[in-house]
Amino acid sequence: MPCMPKETAISMRVGKSLKAELEKIAASEGRSMSQVCEALLAGGMESYKKEGSSYLKRFIQRNRSAGAKVPMKSA
Repeated sequence: MPCMPKETAISMRVGKSLKAELEKIAASEGRSMSQVCEALLAGGMESYKKEGSSYLKRFIQRNRSAGAKVPMKSA
């Protein structure tokens, strides 16, 4: 991922287990949580651009099957 100047911030809530997994990844990679989250978001964005909404639908369905709480878009 190219190094780009940071222009804005986002904030979100995640479950404790997801946060713990992200912290483990950050520690093992020698990176900050912010760097790990940005890389994973960018990778997900690239997959979404290639596959469209089917990527997101598949991901949400897989997480729901595993019992994860993933908010759905309201109608």
